[in-house]
Amino acid sequence: MTDHLETQKAIAAEHIKSSWPVIQDRARSLASLDGVEQVVLCGCGDSHHAALGLSMGFAELAGIRSSPAHSMAAARYLLPQLEGSAGNLLVIAISASGEVARTIEALEIANLIGARTLALTGNHSGSLARTAEDALVFAGPELPHGPGLISYLTSLLMGYAVLQQILRAGLQNKFSGALEELQARLPSWIEERWDEGARFADQDRGGTCVFLGSGPAYGSALFGAAKLIEASGEYGWGQDVEEWAHLEYFCAPAEMRTWLLSASGRSASRELEVRNAAHAIGRSWHEDRWDLLRSRNSQLNEILSPLALWAGPCGYAARRTAIREEIPFRNFGGGRDREEGGGASRIRTSERWQGFDG
Repeated sequence: MTDHLETQKAIAAEHIKSSWPVIQDRARSLASLDGVEQVVLCGCGDSHHAALGLSMGFAELAGIRSSPAHSMAAARYLLPQLEGSAGNLLVIAISASGEVARTIEALEIANLIGARTLALTGNHSGSLARTAEDALVFAGPELPHGPGLISYLTSLLMGYAVLQQILRAGLQNKFSGALEELQARLPSWIEERWDEGARFADQDRGGTCVFLGSGPAYGSALFGAAKLIEASGEYGWGQDVEEWAHLEYFCAPAEMRTWLLSASGRSASRELEVRNAAHAIGRSWHEDRWDLLRSRNSQLNEILSPLALWAGPCGYAARRTAIREEIPFRNFGGGRDREEGGGASRIRTSERWQGFDG
């Protein structure tokens, strides 16, 4: 059985290193983003997780109001509220396939209210790229069908390249330097955290795993849970660090696996308290803490952390898949099929909302 995540893990660090200059160069040809005062980043599944990971960079480095959203929430609930300020609004829609109905819908509504629209996609001829005013396209390598990792990393890189185009020159240099430093440290980090994740998977307790993170790491927590579900069929979910204290703190069993993904950033003090609480009630605790940038710029470390925080959870997901002798996506059983990511779910052919209520 092909280990789809292992295959992608083996090329991930080199993919980031070799793709970044190409994506940067393509981003330079985008239309001017001068005058943008607010950005909405949206997508579904992994693309939504990427949007969550990217949002802090736009807000903190570019000084732009930034709202990450599920594509359906963006189209049907958020964007209609922003029509009055649409002239300064940029809607960035993310989809590797470029054919996800909800994300195309978000761009259609953004166009309707007069916002600027930009697609980040792997499909230059797809519906998403055709719907947007502008598109940044990078396809990435051909890979066996399975849970996406390289496509997620590519979406992050495209988002960072757009962000870099908005930054003033001095910040552009700092950002590039931090990303180059991350690339240098990534190979050893991936191997170490992947192996640690696999060892954690061998501790067969609790039956489920909840991944915790805040800020950009919340997107990483959701992504980690998604890979566990897609690869192994085992239930897992992502949660915000603070929300865990209000909800999962009360869950049974006591030894439930609980995994903190941290960038040692703004949520660090609360993470320590939550760790202590988890230990006190007997949780099976694990954590990955990305804080390896020598520059010690905690803001850039946190903003770029999604490029690193996937490694442990994906190692865990791959190992749980092997333990359960499962086939990714449950081999599309139970009435599902490979068509548009699940057949009956109609991810691509779902009816699109046409606009505002009367």
